[in-house]
Formats: sequence, structure tokens, C-alpha cells
Amino acid sequence: MNNKRFDPPAGRKGIEFSKHILANGLRVILCKDDNIPSVAINLCYHVGSKNEDTDKRGYAHLFEHLMFEGSQNMEPGEYDSLSLMAGCENNAYTTEDKTNYYILAPANQLEFGLWIESDRMLEFSVTEESLEVQKGVVIEEKKQVFDNRPYGSVSLEFPPLLYPNSCYGWDTIGDVGDIKKATIKDIKEFYEKYYVPGNAVLTIAGDIDEDKTLRLAEKYFGSIPPGTNGHKARFKDVPLAGEIKKDIFDEVQLPGIFGAYKLPKEHSKEFYIFDILTDILSTGDSSRLYNELVYNKQLVSDVGCWVEGRELSGILYYYAILMPGVEIETVSAEIDRIFDEVKEGKITERELQKIKNRVETRDTFRQQTNLTKADMLSHYEIFYGDAGLINTNIDNYMSVTLADLKEAAIKYIDNSRRVVLNYLPSAGIK
Repeated sequence: MNNKRFDPPAGRKGIEFSKHILANGLRVILCKDDNIPSVAINLCYHVGSKNEDTDKRGYAHLFEHLMFEGSQNMEPGEYDSLSLMAGCENNAYTTEDKTNYYILAPANQLEFGLWIESDRMLEFSVTEESLEVQKGVVIEEKKQVFDNRPYGSVSLEFPPLLYPNSCYGWDTIGDVGDIKKATIKDIKEFYEKYYVPGNAVLTIAGDIDEDKTLRLAEKYFGSIPPGTNGHKARFKDVPLAGEIKKDIFDEVQLPGIFGAYKLPKEHSKEFYIFDILTDILSTGDSSRLYNELVYNKQLVSDVGCWVEGRELSGILYYYAILMPGVEIETVSAEIDRIFDEVKEGKITERELQKIKNRVETRDTFRQQTNLTKADMLSHYEIFYGDAGLINTNIDNYMSVTLADLKEAAIKYIDNSRRVVLNYLPSAGIK
């Protein structure tokens, strides 16, 4: 077993933790915090929708659902019922790059949490009945979240336009046709390729005795066969040949503008620059987009922008929901004008410092709960092999300068390399 202790940088408060690698390749991170008698158990698998085949879109998210349908020693429904009886909360989420599961448990239920989580990794146990049930659940989720909600199809429309012929070319919800035809054989192959110890990070944060907890992790996870780590980073970006604009007629009351620019990946210098810039532009009522378009000119009811970081790429998104009678061209021109001001170096030091203060507050807040600490430690370890970023990632934000903002905006906010979706009311909608 490979063991190593990590402390915050000298002279700085932060999170102390230890990292251990079991013989089967599972990385185990332990973080003691005895302020409250609870523990967070976070199990992160390095698999998301980008790892799916083009005819099996949605498998990562489908499998997230299936993992709650029982295991080798639990019948369907028992995972939740047993967790509830033990006083635990559990949930999961899937992104393009990872699938993350967690249990928040009383400290005296640590062993139960490790057992119940390890049992799902131990052996494939999905039944035909469970598969059909969860197919229906996922398809219904797509209808509710994407198909039958105003502007709900935005996240389905962007991927194939931004990333044609790429593993980022579809949303995590997947394709209904692919989901319907999924077989037990297909799902088992997916499980055996990605749900293996060497493709996962187990983080336990909370009121623990680290030596005892490590022994328990070894007891419940150490005997699981290592399998063959099938994670593949098969991303090849294709630059856009020019601006792509698409008008979409939908069941909406008011027109909406949704735009996107491709950026470098998460944890790149540019990612931190744009994460700060988008906060300057749209966080808070005094931000540039909100102040100009909502308050001063009353052109939109809502507006915003943000950065989505991914393991192999990044995206700057922006949106605006127009007020009645306002033309899309008018708002588009205003948004472009505000972006152009960034390129001209018109962001002030006061605006930059204000957001850096927000970032520091946010970073401190996220380190206060066992759940968020465990999630962050797993995230930094699974993608970068460096859980210590929980203590040092803030430096990447604090080092951003006004010159960085201007230079990055000039390079990446290029309208010849963006996608714009204009949502318009369908005929008969007033």
C-alpha cells in the first residue's frame, strides 16, 4: 500500500489529508474533521458521457441510475431503504467527465457506508427488470427537463454544434434511441470497463480515526479485483469554421439568446481568467451585463454568463431573456458591445478585486462541510492526480491580472468562432 500525508502550504490554513493507494489501484483519501459527528463518503469514477460510444449515448447517466437498483447483496430498492434506516443521505451526479456518488452518514455508520458502497463496485448485478425500469426513468427525465421546459433543449443543441464528431458532441442525458436499445450485455461491458478500482477515487471526510478508517477501506474495497482500466481520453477538437447561428422555434413566451465560445480546458490559466471575467460581467446586480441590460436599458428580464470547465475543453456560455417587444438584434449588439469593452481593457481594478474577494469567500465556504471537501478532493485527484489543489487552487484565481483579462478576451471571444441559438416563440404563442 502506498501512503502519503499532505498538509497545507507553510503559513496557510487549509485542509489536511492523507492519500493511500490499495493494491488493486483504488486511491483512498482520508480527511479528518471532528467538528460534527458525521462522515462523507465520496466515490468518484473517471467516466462520463465523453467516454461513451457514438451509438451508446447516455450510458454513463443511465448507469448512475442503475447503481441504486441494488447490488450483489441487496435487492432493488434496498440501497435507499437501508441507507435511510442508518440515518444516511445519498445521491449521485454524472458529467461529461465523471460519475460521482456520495453518502453522508453519522460517524458511527462509517462501516455501513463503506460496505454498502463497496458492494456496488464488487460485482455486476443489474437485472433485466431493473434495466427496463431505469430506461423509463431516464427517458421521462429527458422529457421533463429538456423536452417540455422552456429553453430546455439548449443543452441538447449546443454540443453537436460546438464539438462536431467529438466525444463532447452530446449531452449527458444521451439519446433516447440509444438508451432504448441498451442491453444487459452492453451495460455489463460498460461496468466492467469503467467501474473498477483503478478508475476511481474514494474520499472519506469527517469524524474519523484515520488508521481505523483505512483498515475498513482495505477490508471492504481491497479484495475487489482491479479489472482493466478502460478510461480513454479520445478528444480531438475541431475549430469552428465560422460563426454558427440557429433560430429555434419553441414553446416559449419571450425570445431568448444563448451563446457559447470554446475555451481551453479546466485547470488551464485561461479557465481561471474566464471564470473571474464571467463573474465580473454577470455576478450580482451591479455586474456589467445585469446593470446595463436589466436596470439601465430594461431590454431583458434576465441575463448572465459563466464558464463550464471540462477535463479536455471549456466553454463560456451567455444568455439573455428578452423583454416583450425587444428585438434580438438589439440585445445581441449590446452583449457584443460589453464583451468588446473587455477586449479594450475597460475592466477596472476595483471590479477585479471585488470578484477575487468573492472567490476567496466561496473557496472558504466550500471547505466548511465534509460533503464539499470530499467532492473537491476526489475531483482534483481523479483528473489531476493532485488532491492538494484543494489548498492551492485559489492561487490560480488570485494571480489573474487586468492584462490577462484583456489578452484572453481578445484571443477567445471571437465571434467567428462562436455558436448562437436564438429561441423564438412558436406560432400561436403570445
